[in-house]
Order: sequence, then structure tokens, then C-alpha cells
Amino acid sequence: MTYLTVMAVAYLLGAIPTSYLVVYLVTGRDIRSLGNGNPGMMNVWDNVGLKPALVVALGDVGKGMAAVGFAYWMGLGDGMAVLAAFAAVLGHDYSIFLRFDGGNGTAATVGAMIALVPAATLPALAVAAIIVTIKRSKRIAGVIGLLLVPTLAAFQSYPLIIVAGVIGLLLIVAIKIVRFEGFTPVRSRPPR
Repeated sequence: MTYLTVMAVAYLLGAIPTSYLVVYLVTGRDIRSLGNGNPGMMNVWDNVGLKPALVVALGDVGKGMAAVGFAYWMGLGDGMAVLAAFAAVLGHDYSIFLRFDGGNGTAATVGAMIALVPAATLPALAVAAIIVTIKRSKRIAGVIGLLLVPTLAAFQSYPLIIVAGVIGLLLIVAIKIVRFEGFTPVRSRPPR
């Protein structure tokens, strides 16, 4: 029963539609009708502004962290914490509150990775921030930062199940991004 509770709570945390709520409060519009239609932080940044995007990012990162933290708080081990991370990212990607629509799960994944492998994730985030500042490319910074996390985690001798979980989370994000945007940096989908 504990396992089911953790998975259900993790999914529901992930499913909270942060970008939808923030954009609706700020503009009165559905984020899915703006820009590329993706209900995620990057679309908020591109079409509503940096401040609302930061609020969305904090919420989405917090969802991933909370899901993993809840699994540990319930006394479960690393394997269950990884599964809770997957549930939160899937909740974000396929939110019951948005009729199983959602973002690509990047921020929720970052939050889960902060909770699972903080000593690997935080330096990777710093590198990504430096790249954004120098190159002005959110995409390049994000890819490099995300790929650094499992590399650093492996070198820091985190348990194999956690490193494998981080790689799995990144694969889910990559599949969702490619499915939504293709291999090009921006591709619109029709507004709803």
C-alpha cells in the first residue's frame, strides 16, 4: 500500500499544471494557445516573460523534488525514489488536470535530479547558466547541462540504480522533446 501511495502522490504532484495556472493568472490565457503550444516553462519564457517563467520553473522543479523527497520520507529506498521521480515526470507530461497533456518534463526532471543526485545536478546547472549567459542559447545550455548530470553522478559514485534512473529520466525528456518539436529548435503546433 505504501508503494501505491507514493506513486499516486508523485504522479499528482507532477500533474499540477504550473505553467497553465501561472499564465492564466498573469494573462487570462491558456499557455497551450501561445507560442508552440507546449505547456512548459520555455514556452512561458518565450511568450509571457522571464518572471512568470521563473515562477513556473520553481513550481515544476519543486514537483520533482517533492516526489523524490516524499518517497524517502516514507522510508523507501533509492529504487522507489527513482520510480517516484518517473511518476512525477509522467504526471507533468500527461497531467490528468490538462486531459493528459503537458510539458516535456525538463524542469520536473531537474527537480527530481536535484533530490536524487544534488552534487551532480547543481554543478551541471551552474554550467548551463554560464552557457546561457555566454552563448544566449537555452537549448544548447539545457542539453549540455542535462548530459553532465549522469556523467558527474557516475564519477561521484552514486548508486548504480540512481545513475540508471537519471539516464532513464533524461531519455523520457528527450523522447518527449523530439516527439513534440522534432529535431529542429522550434516547431509550432496548431493552437487549441
